[in-house]
Amino acid sequence: MDKRQRQAFYEEYEQVDPNNYSELFDIIRRIVSFVKRKSRVGILLGLEDLGFHPQGFVGGYHRVGTNEIYLNRNVLQIMREETPKDHYKAFLFHLLLHEYIHSTGEVNEMETRRQTTRISNLIFHTKHPVFKIANWGLNALFPHEFYEGHYEPEDHIPRNIEFIQLEHHDSRLTYI
Repeated sequence: MDKRQRQAFYEEYEQVDPNNYSELFDIIRRIVSFVKRKSRVGILLGLEDLGFHPQGFVGGYHRVGTNEIYLNRNVLQIMREETPKDHYKAFLFHLLLHEYIHSTGEVNEMETRRQTTRISNLIFHTKHPVFKIANWGLNALFPHEFYEGHYEPEDHIPRNIEFIQLEHHDSRLTYI
């Protein structure tokens, strides 16, 4: 990827409102298509109450064999309310990028993490929040104290799914 293309993706990311899932996802889809030469249209994005616990939580997941990606609404709510806007946006971008890579056919978790880090490094500099999360994990931006005292669910049963309308701007792409 040449420097001009990386800069264009970076600038586009910087302009997107973190509450606009569709625009953020579109950038991710185009970055992955450009870097990996793979894409997946028709993604269904759902927000679910998956809970939150100080010992760990599920940020999101892709259901293998489907076009569905789900994100943990509880965690996103905390991040949106209690962290700087650029950290929330970086976390959301990271989750969507990671799960989108899964949706393109990559089922191996370690390989998906490696690709997420590689792409984050290509587009963002090492001091950028997106790269920090991809390379060092959530604790790079969100220390353990952040997790304490929030949303300890009674169960971990997915519930209250809210679907987000994603607009796909390139109708030439096909399903994998």
